[in-house]
Amino acid sequence: MIAPDAIEIDRRLPAPVDEVFRWWTDPERLREWMSPVGTVEAEVDLRVGGAIRILMKGDGREIEHRGTYLEIEPPRRLVFTWASPYTGPQPSVVTVELAPDGPGGTRLHLNHRRLPEAATASHRGGWGSMLDRFGEQLRAAADVAHGR
Repeated sequence: MIAPDAIEIDRRLPAPVDEVFRWWTDPERLREWMSPVGTVEAEVDLRVGGAIRILMKGDGREIEHRGTYLEIEPPRRLVFTWASPYTGPQPSVVTVELAPDGPGGTRLHLNHRRLPEAATASHRGGWGSMLDRFGEQLRAAADVAHGR
């Protein structure tokens, strides 16, 4: 059972685990998908205790998200805090787990907890939109790599 202050999302992504992990940890790649709409500024200090900063720009507004990496287990697991104007007074926590799924695919499990209960639906929708965009970017990158 999922806690009332958490969301969980599972997705199959069309890329190997190491590639998916790279897209989660490389600021150039994060800029391509880490917002439901618009553009993204991303900064990453990929080490336990290092910072992540995502600035989502779209729909006439900017939303800054800041966090700290708590766990980094390449290429299978990332855990980081996530604080924005919509996550309440205490940082929420995002856990991303990756596992191989068939030839060239990855099963992603995302858990975002410590959210204000009133914010869970909007975060579920936001992460869902971002992961849709992520899958599209991975498919486009694979097409370019294979000359399609």
